[in-house]
Amino acid sequence: MEREMSKRDVIRKAIKLGRQKGFVTFGELNELWLSTTAAPEDIEPEHIEDVMAALSEEGINVVEDEGP
Repeated sequence: MEREMSKRDVIRKAIKLGRQKGFVTFGELNELWLSTTAAPEDIEPEHIEDVMAALSEEGINVVEDEGP
């Protein structure tokens, strides 16, 4: 249940960020995951797919990180 809550938190925060900017970067998604998950190894591939699908449904693109 804790992992499911983390996934929902990431989806909610990513959609909010994406609506503000019109897109989300892979780096931002990574930061969101790390802020809501106890350890990186707790992130499962299907959770990433769920987040990507939710963003796609909202019309939010995920883009490469911007350079320095």
